[in-house]
Amino acid sequence: MSIYYGYYAATDDAHAAEAVEHETLEEMGAGHDQLVLTGLDPEIHIPALDTLISGRSAEAVEADPPYGPLLNSSDDGGTVCHPFTDAFRDALAGLDPEKVPAVAVDWAASAVFEDRNPGADMLAQVLTELAGLARDAAGRGDRLYYWIAI
Repeated sequence: MSIYYGYYAATDDAHAAEAVEHETLEEMGAGHDQLVLTGLDPEIHIPALDTLISGRSAEAVEADPPYGPLLNSSDDGGTVCHPFTDAFRDALAGLDPEKVPAVAVDWAASAVFEDRNPGADMLAQVLTELAGLARDAAGRGDRLYYWIAI
């Protein structure tokens, strides 16, 4: 069984909650700008990225994580959605594209990837797409969210 993670933009929490109100994985996030991945858990892997791009210490990120509370879940609980903080969206949106490779190397070297490291090149590609999603969202005044589907 695979777990899928959708990183997406929405105008507000109500609009974001609609992302998980679908019957199939293909419909998840329909109508939203999104990036769908496997193996990049927002609650496990994104705090390490937040530390790298925001300059906050790991302790500060742990005390105030870049993701928020549950917004919605499917009837069977197999899919959930949560917001990211605007501070995380803004840090991601403000990431200088020239710094992406170095951030990806540091992210890949972090302890969160010790068991299944996808490599710095793959993380750089993902980070480029996430930063673009965040820039577009910030430019429209949208927020960033994620859904998890089992």
